[in-house]
Amino acid sequence: MKFDLQKIIEDVERLGFEEAWKNYSLRIPESSCAFSLPNEKGREHKVFKVINALRSAFIELGFEEVMNPLFIPEQDVYMQYGPEAPVILDRVYYLAGLPRPDIGLEKETVEKIEREIGRIDITKLREVLRKYREREIEADELIEVLKKELSLKEAGVLRLLEIFREFFNLTPEPLPITLRSHMTGAWFKTIADMLEHREPPLYLFSIDWVFRREQREDKAHLRYYHSASVVVVHEDLSVEDAQKLTLNILSKIQEKLGVSFANPRIVKKSDTARYYAFDKEWEVYVTFRGEEYEIGTFGFYNPISLAKYKIPFPVYNFGMGVERIVQVISGIEDIRNVLFPHRICDMSDAEIAKKVRAIKSPKTEWGRKLVKKLCEIAEKMKDKKGVFKELVYSDERIKIYFAEPDEGKNFLGPAALNKIYVFEGNIISTQENFEKGIYLGSYLELIFQRIIGEIEEGKEGHFKVRWVEGPSDVNLFIPEKVVKWMNENGKKIEIKGPVFIDVIVEKQKT
Repeated sequence: MKFDLQKIIEDVERLGFEEAWKNYSLRIPESSCAFSLPNEKGREHKVFKVINALRSAFIELGFEEVMNPLFIPEQDVYMQYGPEAPVILDRVYYLAGLPRPDIGLEKETVEKIEREIGRIDITKLREVLRKYREREIEADELIEVLKKELSLKEAGVLRLLEIFREFFNLTPEPLPITLRSHMTGAWFKTIADMLEHREPPLYLFSIDWVFRREQREDKAHLRYYHSASVVVVHEDLSVEDAQKLTLNILSKIQEKLGVSFANPRIVKKSDTARYYAFDKEWEVYVTFRGEEYEIGTFGFYNPISLAKYKIPFPVYNFGMGVERIVQVISGIEDIRNVLFPHRICDMSDAEIAKKVRAIKSPKTEWGRKLVKKLCEIAEKMKDKKGVFKELVYSDERIKIYFAEPDEGKNFLGPAALNKIYVFEGNIISTQENFEKGIYLGSYLELIFQRIIGEIEEGKEGHFKVRWVEGPSDVNLFIPEKVVKWMNENGKKIEIKGPVFIDVIVEKQKT
């Protein structure tokens, strides 16, 4: 089943949402024999593959995994960044919520309700709306409560909400809460909470989303990505210890990923972020596409910020962008394609071969065996000269003849035995065995699949193929998306040539 999207949109306009919704929902079958899971292993997303390797590396190094808060109160940003906070807040996302409307029920509104829905208990309606405004009723409960209290069907409730639509067209009101823009924003609170009942040292890590209101996304910047962050809370930790630990972590990560970063090096940051101690922040660079590319930052948290959270010990933090690591080890130029590879199409030969298929093929074991048999006979008769009509198969139902109508002409044309392969994104045909490509079938095999498929459907007559100009002439289906990808990437489809085959099918006389 495939939905007619244009018709759905038209029916929503013509019938209304409710009726169209129910009509099209009924088209989803209750049962089916056609569905099955793939017969092969699925594929990991590159980001999560690296995350799993990072988790394994951190745990083997002795770090404990924690979940950090995602919502960071605005006041925490001030506690951590001090005078730099306003600049930082310019790059964060604030949460917001819709205010609950005070829905008035003027005489005109009541008359409209009665005219379009019918007479309802206005007193009960006012009570429900009051409870909704005061948050005694949650938004996702409102429809069910209105149905119950006003004895309305769902269509009536939805029409009622349509009448009140203007009251719900509200502007969100910002809250003094931000989405986590750095994992640091959460570590201060997590460490403070843990020190309430545990003594240092603490060796912690967390890998999760962070969100930044960048002016733009580009090849090197995302507005949301995964941060892999570790902290160490230790009374005796020194700068030398921190640098050695950073290199040790990098070494373990490379071991787990089975890669070597090109020219990793540590560079002291000239302008220290205010949540770090002065002159105690470093960046980690590797060489990527011939240029220095930052993959992480480490340093010691600002003692002033720590004091505001009642943390009396030095804290080391090392944070890395997971997507940047994936980008470097995979050689992907645009970091946006790391996070969302489904937005781009990069087909392997195996993926193309899996999508390409015969337009028509036998559905029975008898038919599949007959295709193989006819291919063998046709190949033996390929040079037989016309004119002839020769019986090559007969059973209680049908007789199959190979024929050549032209005097002195070979039964098969020069291209009939061509084999079709996928190679380096191209779909090509050749008479040679091409071991580097993925074999899809021969012209002859595909043509016989169509003929036998039609015989199974009860057809008979004269089947013939002359010049092949493209895939459909040999019964080969190449999906539109594959063709589109091939065109966009300069690939080619080379399926053509003279086949000149005649097959006559006659039903047995009863």
